[in-house]
Amino acid sequence: MSRRTLGYLLVLPAGLVIGAVLIYPIVYSAYISFFEMFIGPGTLHLIPVGFKNYIDTIRSPQWWGAFARTAYFVLYDILVGMSLGLGIAILLNREFRLRGVARALILFPYVLPSIVRALMWKWISNSDYGFLNGLLFQLGLIDNYIPWLSDPRLAIHMLILINIWEGTPFAILMYLAALQTIPKELYEASEVDGATSFQMFTKITFPLILPTTFLLVVMKTIATFKVFDLVYALTGGGPGESTQVISHLIYTTTFGSLQFGKGAAMSYILLFIILLLVILYSKLFGGEAGW
Repeated sequence: MSRRTLGYLLVLPAGLVIGAVLIYPIVYSAYISFFEMFIGPGTLHLIPVGFKNYIDTIRSPQWWGAFARTAYFVLYDILVGMSLGLGIAILLNREFRLRGVARALILFPYVLPSIVRALMWKWISNSDYGFLNGLLFQLGLIDNYIPWLSDPRLAIHMLILINIWEGTPFAILMYLAALQTIPKELYEASEVDGATSFQMFTKITFPLILPTTFLLVVMKTIATFKVFDLVYALTGGGPGESTQVISHLIYTTTFGSLQFGKGAAMSYILLFIILLLVILYSKLFGGEAGW
């Protein structure tokens, strides 16, 4: 047996597993997106409908409403979450006592399982006995308990706040790693030349962490467009449709209304939109960094 054949045999089990759990579902979901699927006891009927599922999705106000809410999530996560992450990372990159403890504590939300985080915030924001209302009431900041998750105007912002709380530690971790790769000699030389802190940030720090910023923007866009567990556990998409995001709409269409073909079409439209955004980011950051 040649070394090449032996190599193929050794990677064959891994290839079969990847094909079964990754490639087959992707291909099959693309296939059923062109059908209406009817499932009964021991039966499965597929009726070809062409691009109907895609056209119905694009024409659906409910789809675009969910897309706008998800884009709102993404915007906050990128602008607020990443700015917060960079600021905290700069502070944690300085020398001070108990820096290791501070770094460990700041990562606490990131290491908790997502469903635990969601249930914890469900208790904290409970309108009758939640910790948040109790604290604000004790401090005299509110006169009555606030229905954080049952008021349509507040629920979406409460979810955005929790999502930022969950996602910011990852941005801190990435920026902290990027900051530690910047040679200290650059700051020392610029200090000798009389540069201010703002000039050092704009001329040294920001350009050198730009690749990390690009990576974070892409990863946060993908992750936030997929946000599901938080919405499912805290509001279920309500009240009304005020917190229904794309992933929750796909879930309810697929497993609530049993429209498997339409749910698959929605997933591929979302994939196409995210792909366009990543290409746009690449053009923007590539032009800025001269890649």
